[in-house]
Amino acid sequence: MTDSTSSQRHPIPGGAAKMLWTVVLVLVLALGAIAVIIGLASLIPGLGPLSAAASKFAPTVAPIVALAGIIVLVVGILAARRGYRRTGTIAASLGGIGMVANIAVVMILISAITSAGGAVNLFTATFWLSAMDAAKPDRQEVYETTESGDDLSLSIYEPEGVSGPAPTIMFVHGGGWIAGDPDASSSELRELADHGYVVVSVEYELATQNNATWQSAPSQVACAATWIQDHADTLGADMERLAFWAESSGGNMVANTAGAAAEGVAESSCGGKVPVPAAVVADYPAFDVTGLYENAPAGPGAGTGTRIFATSFTGGTPEEFPKRYAAVNPLSHLSASAPPMLVMTAMRDDVITPADQLAWADAARDRGVDVETVEIPLSNHAYPQPAKNSIGSQGHLSIAEAYLSERLR
Repeated sequence: MTDSTSSQRHPIPGGAAKMLWTVVLVLVLALGAIAVIIGLASLIPGLGPLSAAASKFAPTVAPIVALAGIIVLVVGILAARRGYRRTGTIAASLGGIGMVANIAVVMILISAITSAGGAVNLFTATFWLSAMDAAKPDRQEVYETTESGDDLSLSIYEPEGVSGPAPTIMFVHGGGWIAGDPDASSSELRELADHGYVVVSVEYELATQNNATWQSAPSQVACAATWIQDHADTLGADMERLAFWAESSGGNMVANTAGAAAEGVAESSCGGKVPVPAAVVADYPAFDVTGLYENAPAGPGAGTGTRIFATSFTGGTPEEFPKRYAAVNPLSHLSASAPPMLVMTAMRDDVITPADQLAWADAARDRGVDVETVEIPLSNHAYPQPAKNSIGSQGHLSIAEAYLSERLR
């Protein structure tokens, strides 16, 4: 790790100090290489798995990696001054490139978020990340029982110090209809409650290869909405200021429920009239299940997961069950009477093709629906999920809250 061209003014140290510098330089070279890979792979979409992996984590780690790049740059400069010219120069170069690339990622993300009405605290995004599922609901209530006898629960997050009925969010998790948990994003749901919302997160029946839930799960989501309406007084929920919010596959079901409720045809597994929300928020939604199956990502095995999602939910392929695929597309229930909708699309999504999400939004607009789209650059599917307080987490929360504040007045 030493250079033969060491200067007389700054001789290479010997003994223990030399060993320490060797270890430090090995570490900073590795760290600098990682910073370069994450930064450049985030900015350049054509680097295959590297770009895909970077887009999953850049909205979480880019500020931290930029800071790491600065540290590598400084250590490289110091090493070069100490006599490790060649190694120090390489480290400084890696640190500089990694720093600049990741700062560019941060700036692009924050610019897109602020342009969409959101906000990001960069200090928090760098130094205050936390677990996404660290919070607990205030209470849970059983709202329905499946045909197989399993109880389905609602996780309720209550605001403090709110007098009178509060704006209410029914949240529906994603997971490709086959996985997921109503409290997987509990830290974000708690933050929404802290901002004055009653938040009710819905558990629904998960699909398997032998149990298609294309009818049961959406009707359970509709049942959850009727339960909120029936218990509005005890919840402190203002039904005039009700919003549906969901991610991925959950976005499909809330859009379907909202559109059908607006037309008076929503089917609830527990009966009753399904309330029409004042607004719908959908993060990287799986609206077009046919597209989810047919436009699966290219490459060996890349589309296996999305096809499993689609076939488990519907019971088969689009060729086998075209009517089911048509029925689960929320366009089948959308008209000008549908509530306004915010769609947030991760533009590097390799699970649900961004073009499909945006094309669906255009088709909904053609039917008279008020649809606002926000494009989140350099981000992959589930970009907020790795950590609470990340740029991705702060971004999607603040954009949605800004949107809801205009519609839940």
